[in-house]
Amino acid sequence: MLTDSANSAPTMMHQARGAEMVHDLAPVLAAIRYDRDFDINGTLRQVVKRLQETGVIIGGVLQEAGFCPDECCAQLIVDIRTGRAERITQDRGRESRGCKLDPRGLAAISYCVADAIAASVDLVIINKFGRAESEGDGLLSCIEDAVSTGIPLLTTVREPYVAARNLYNGGLAVELPPRADTIIEWYDARRSDGGLDRIVLAV
Repeated sequence: MLTDSANSAPTMMHQARGAEMVHDLAPVLAAIRYDRDFDINGTLRQVVKRLQETGVIIGGVLQEAGFCPDECCAQLIVDIRTGRAERITQDRGRESRGCKLDPRGLAAISYCVADAIAASVDLVIINKFGRAESEGDGLLSCIEDAVSTGIPLLTTVREPYVAARNLYNGGLAVELPPRADTIIEWYDARRSDGGLDRIVLAV
């Protein structure tokens, strides 16, 4: 959760920048809100498959769980355009609890997203709005790059990061339930809008 000092200032700055971009480019911001134990990645894979079958060109990344030695799951990101997989967590050893994001993994995600934006795909997936983004770091620059080009943005978010995301988007985002049909309906509605011809899904 953001504090009233260090974290609130950059968040409000992002909010102001976001509002300006919305005014100029009319992007659509949306987020899939889900609970901790919900298989949001499975839902996103379903959405990607169904949209690709209708000819939608999708870029960005999906997240998958790899081999789990010593009870530490190796989280993988998969580039949707190329199918290349990259590990994004560090193995912290047998005595550690949980896994830690590898900075090289974050760089790989950023590259995949930037590459997709440059290719002008129809839809980009970024894996989530999480702790790093709530603290003003992580993939916020990728989110801003997408929005600055006029591409609408969809993130996935869960507690305890909902409040931080709401501050970041300035109340200009739509919140969606974690149901594939509803997400696809949202995409179709945005695609049919004469002022919007590209959609970004950020996970």
